[in-house]
Parts: sequence; structure tokens; C-alpha cells
Amino acid sequence: MSRKSAPSRTNADASGPLVAVCQGHRCAGLRRLAGTADQVERLQEVVKGTAGAVLISSPCMGRCEMASLVAVARRDGLSGQVGPTVWLSGLEDADRAEALNRWVAAGGPQRIHQPEHGAPRCLRDAVSGFGPPPAVARRTH
Repeated sequence: MSRKSAPSRTNADASGPLVAVCQGHRCAGLRRLAGTADQVERLQEVVKGTAGAVLISSPCMGRCEMASLVAVARRDGLSGQVGPTVWLSGLEDADRAEALNRWVAAGGPQRIHQPEHGAPRCLRDAVSGFGPPPAVARRTH
């Protein structure tokens, strides 16, 4: 009798936050002017250490009036489903950037259809709007 082992779960199978960071000229420039130019690198380290987290580094998102812009959503690891995004602006602010890092490290939004759920107060003050889920291709193993 042969025994089938259960498929092993990987970090990519875990549910977690999906974070899209605008790297356009205005957003990057505002981070440099505010002294938070290394924010994206720090966020990359946080995402690497957070199960199920995904970071999307994007060229200009075309919403320069909301710079420095980050979008956050909840991603279900097993299904690949991504919920709607919450758009956060003013992330060149050191307090907001650190709050984002802490929120992502804690798992980000816990409710797939409420992307702002559990956000620290200073990030709730940064909410600029909500949008549809980003299109993310699921990798096959």
C-alpha cells in the first residue's frame, strides 16, 4: 500500500498582506526630501519576514496628487484571491512609514473585504480611497 503525503505548504501558500509601493518620480522624491528614502528597503525586509506577504514595487501609479502612495490588500494564499485595496497617501512621513511596517509585520488587514481593518490610527488618517483588487498572477509550482 503506497501512502500519499499531503502537499507541503510553502510561505507563498500563507495568507497575508499584499503591498504595492509607488516608485514614481514624485513619490520617490517626496521620500528623499522627507529623509525616508530608505522606506522601501525597510518595507522589503519586513515583507520578507512576514508569512504570506507580497510586495509589488511599481513605477508611477499615476496618482501623483496622493503621493507618496502605497496600496494594501489582503491576499488568500491558498486560493490566490486578493481583496480590494486601501490607498494610503503621505507615506513619506516617518511615523506613517513605521506604522505601515508594523502593520505589515503583524499580518496587515485580516479581513479580505475590509483592507483598512486593523490599520493603526495614523494610517487610517492616511486613507485616500479604496480600489479593486490588483491583478496578480498566481505562480504554479
